[in-house]
Amino acid sequence: MNDLMEFALGYYEKRIKQEFATDDVGITLERLGGKSFEKVISVDLKNPDLLNQQELEVEIAEVIKFIQISFPKTYSNRPVWFRTNVIDQAVNDYVGIGLLNFGGPWLKYVICSLSFDRADQSGDTLMTVFDTDFQWAINFELSQDNSCLTVQKFEK
Repeated sequence: MNDLMEFALGYYEKRIKQEFATDDVGITLERLGGKSFEKVISVDLKNPDLLNQQELEVEIAEVIKFIQISFPKTYSNRPVWFRTNVIDQAVNDYVGIGLLNFGGPWLKYVICSLSFDRADQSGDTLMTVFDTDFQWAINFELSQDNSCLTVQKFEK
């Protein structure tokens, strides 16, 4: 694992945009590796919580365990999250980048971020969690058109 102090978040943002944002519609994680997990979960777009947190944790337990094993709870060893809103299914709006904080309820943070900062014009909202060495990525995608949350894991 890279020590995050070695690179600024700008390094990760530039690399993600160059390697995975090949067109203006979301990101292409197949460039990282094969898809090893996918789960589509119905959500209630009228509910700010979108879904029952405990049920989500059961549905994606494999992904949660994978992230927790890959990144033991330390300050300097955290994955990078990258947020994209796909407006009108045609244009990427890069919302932000940061480090996933395991000191709190990180999964709730991901879901709240997707729920409260949705893409305009019923677009898709994505939060992708990347390993700092780009060996894997977990993508959380809120589809407003289909009222669902898709969770996918890609790895080399």
